[in-house]
Amino acid sequence: MIKLSIDGKQIEVAPGTTILEAARDELGIEIPHYCYHRDIGSDGNCRICLVEVNGNVGKLAISCQLPCGEGMTVETENDVVKKARKGVMEFLLANHPLDCTICDQAGECPLQEYSYEYGSADSRFVEDKRNKPKQVEFSEKVMFDAERCILCTRCVRFFDEVRDEHALGVESMGGDTMITLGPNGPLTDPYQMNIIDICPVGALTSHDFRFKQRVWFMDFADTVCPGCSKGCNISAGAYQGKLLRFTPRRHAEINLSWMCDAGRLSYADYNITDRVRGARVDGEAAFLTGVGERLAELVGDGSGVAVLGSTKSSCEDLFTLRMWAEEQGIETFWHGAASWEADGFLKQADATPNTSGAQQLGYEPIPSEVPALRGLIVSGDVEVPPALLAELDFLVMQSVLESSLTTDAAVVVLPARSPLEKKGTYVNCDGIAQAIAPALDPGEGVPEDWAVWRELSKKVEQWPSVRYVTADMQTWLAERAGQEELVATET
Repeated sequence: MIKLSIDGKQIEVAPGTTILEAARDELGIEIPHYCYHRDIGSDGNCRICLVEVNGNVGKLAISCQLPCGEGMTVETENDVVKKARKGVMEFLLANHPLDCTICDQAGECPLQEYSYEYGSADSRFVEDKRNKPKQVEFSEKVMFDAERCILCTRCVRFFDEVRDEHALGVESMGGDTMITLGPNGPLTDPYQMNIIDICPVGALTSHDFRFKQRVWFMDFADTVCPGCSKGCNISAGAYQGKLLRFTPRRHAEINLSWMCDAGRLSYADYNITDRVRGARVDGEAAFLTGVGERLAELVGDGSGVAVLGSTKSSCEDLFTLRMWAEEQGIETFWHGAASWEADGFLKQADATPNTSGAQQLGYEPIPSEVPALRGLIVSGDVEVPPALLAELDFLVMQSVLESSLTTDAAVVVLPARSPLEKKGTYVNCDGIAQAIAPALDPGEGVPEDWAVWRELSKKVEQWPSVRYVTADMQTWLAERAGQEELVATET
């Protein structure tokens, strides 16, 4: 281990750790930076991360590339360093357009933040600003504004180092230097929108989100993308009860700082209008007490009845459903995972987020040869194979959406929440349990899925909130031979 001092505090770090990383990880000191990104490294070109090392006032060092050395003394906030950063900001802003009022990055822009913290209130620049191309379409998803670009090259290095393709490059020299498309033309990569997130200014913007809303008016929830079993961590942004975007959040063990474009653009699927509200029995609105009585009549002793749970449902939803079903004598539990084509990077073949959780809770895939059933209870967003519906005496549906094929045919219809309206736990394809949080409130008549089954159950009626469900679920899992406890990580 290497011992050094940063801002008068002694620390020890592993060999090869840069000063910027040591200050951030060991002391919580955030040295300003543009070209550096923790998942693609640094180019050393922006110079805003200058620090003083060993009292060498005449030659400051860039902390993003200088490894820590034994006995080093580093100053990150003295007057010399502040003056240097102020000079760097002056150069970066010299030709930058005054686009903040119309720029989508406003409100979450490091250039704005560093300008306020390290820049000058006045400008000495009296020359005409250089004009570069604006509204350049890099693809149908990504718009480029060359005037705003500070040439940090994060976007170029994302494709070079993360995606192993040369989709973008740098052309010309001096004041004419500019990011340009590579020889293959417009971007086609299915992860291209990640360059919007890592751009530290408003040079790269999303066609989809462009001019939709100011971020300071939006509400954000830290949750998990429901698009596939990878469970990429995301921030879901909404305004007045409507989702406007998904953006990735860093998780070192799952998705780093990335997510696929398909998952990112799926947010609109969860802005639901035609949904199930309240319970129905035989086509008529009903209270849950009436629902319980009708279900008891239908299920009987539980023989010939199966439960089909969605792998978009949380572990808590599936656990409570199972507790209720076991009370009714039901012993058959299936899950209905969906699939699409994996891409070998993040996107998995399993197009649902909680298949692993369902399996740990005892739900099995629908068998190829379906046994004769007289009743089926379907919970959540799941495609029901037509073969299961063919010979049924009764169907019970807990559904998010109204559907002529299912809810109209069901004897009992119960409301359900979408993945962006849930609180609970998902388990991803690698067995990592993660907490999910609601980004939307579905409003009246749509309690959480687990709460519906709690109200219908005699065994679990004592659960006042989802954390009690989680605790009892952990105990139940621990009692099952060979099962590991689900411990939700922070998202």
